Amino acid sequence: MSRHLSSQEISRWIVGERTPQQEQHVRQCTECGAELARMEAALVLFRGSVRHWSDRQVRVPRRLAAPGPRPLPLRWALAAAALLVLAAVPIYRNAQDRQHQAEMARADALLLEQVDAEVSRAVPRPMEPLAKLVSWDFSSTDERDGKTRNEEIR
Repeated sequence: MSRHLSSQEISRWIVGERTPQQEQHVRQCTECGAELARMEAALVLFRGSVRHWSDRQVRVPRRLAAPGPRPLPLRWALAAAALLVLAAVPIYRNAQDRQHQAEMARADALLLEQVDAEVSRAVPRPMEPLAKLVSWDFSSTDERDGKTRNEEIR
């Protein structure tokens, strides 16, 4: 694998879907390994804070709870928040990739303009002083026989 993992591949990696090529790439590529470690560390911290918070909550036995419609369980709300975070990661990575591609395109266009300017020069820059010393005007008359160069060609 010659390119870095995409945001979708990183999301699949986190949920456990990975190919042997991706595993080999992550072992060899420090940038992808660091990105995966950062994502996994964030999820571990999130899980730990949720567990810590839930351990501190006062639990009311079901038989003492007030009858009526049950509110949406906290677990579902946390799961929805986690899914929201995981859905935002690929969107963010995609925006970063687009910005990087746009910057690369601007840099490529600038380089092509510089190359075009250098290629279209009549004389290379180091030879400009010599070109000023010698006149290369082919339309001038030849002093030997008074003929123009255009007449000699005919």
